[in-house]
Amino acid sequence: MAALEFVRDFKNHKIVPDVIPVPPESLLQVTYPGDHRVNLGNILMPKQVKDIPVVRWMPPAEPASYYTLCMTDPDAPCRTTPKFREWHHWLVVNIPGNGDIDRGDVLSEYIGAAPAKKTGLHRYVFLLYQQPNGLLDCDEARLSNRSSQGRGKFSIQKFSEKYQLSPVPVAGNFFQAQWSEYVPKLYRQLGQFQNAF
Repeated sequence: MAALEFVRDFKNHKIVPDVIPVPPESLLQVTYPGDHRVNLGNILMPKQVKDIPVVRWMPPAEPASYYTLCMTDPDAPCRTTPKFREWHHWLVVNIPGNGDIDRGDVLSEYIGAAPAKKTGLHRYVFLLYQQPNGLLDCDEARLSNRSSQGRGKFSIQKFSEKYQLSPVPVAGNFFQAQWSEYVPKLYRQLGQFQNAF
């Protein structure tokens, strides 16, 4: 994909400036089970993204470096009134340079897309940052995927500044999703009513 097209997609969908001030340096490859691929704003169904995806980035990670990965929704509860911006769905730090996310330190366990009814399309943004100063010792609470507590009013930009991550994400991607009949199942997992999102 040409660099100009990549920048255009992040700007056209207003990921820049709603989430980050500038586009990431490269495309993050995100694939959900069933070969459902994230592709710069394509629409996926909540049931298709309920499980943790496989995430890879190019060029290959630097072996001696560590990385932070985040999936965040800037449109909670809806894009026109995002009072919970950002509601983060996944946050993993200290991912080794070989890209083995399972060996990273999970601060927030993965929760799939769960847009509330009649709130339209939500953007779900994946961002990867390099950790220039090595391993992080984070003071954030560890969040389970059985509760929605502590996820709203997050800012990946502020998090990256707090922990002195790379000033620009090294890779990123995003998809869109809206309410479907699967979403209430996820709300029950979280112990929440639909309007909690």
